[in-house]
Amino acid sequence: MTHSHTDPYRQALYYLLGLTEQARSHVRDLYDFDENSICLEGLNKSWQTSSTVKLTRLAFNLHNGYSGDEERDAARNYGPYFLFDTHLLPYFFEAAKLRYPEYANLHAYDFIDVPTVVADNRVEYDLDH
Repeated sequence: MTHSHTDPYRQALYYLLGLTEQARSHVRDLYDFDENSICLEGLNKSWQTSSTVKLTRLAFNLHNGYSGDEERDAARNYGPYFLFDTHLLPYFFEAAKLRYPEYANLHAYDFIDVPTVVADNRVEYDLDH
């Protein structure tokens, strides 16, 4: 509908908004396809459940960085403590990978080589002097 299938911002948004039956059937409460913008009022719709509110918050945040305001939704609700306490968590990680593909596809990391044997580097002091 939006012809933006290569846009990682919208990929994550659409992925999340299509995740549950409730969000799918009320997608027009959450996204204005004519204006190509999120509908913040959708956060307070009566059909929202605790899980769909979390999914909507994350979708909005990944789309444009929205993290609450004083009128609709407290900013604290967008922190991991409140967002990730749901059975949808594995899907939330997938949405983050869609939004940030440049980081999700890293296969090689620069690690510090940690020795498997711990050396005894204690210094012996002669306390008899």
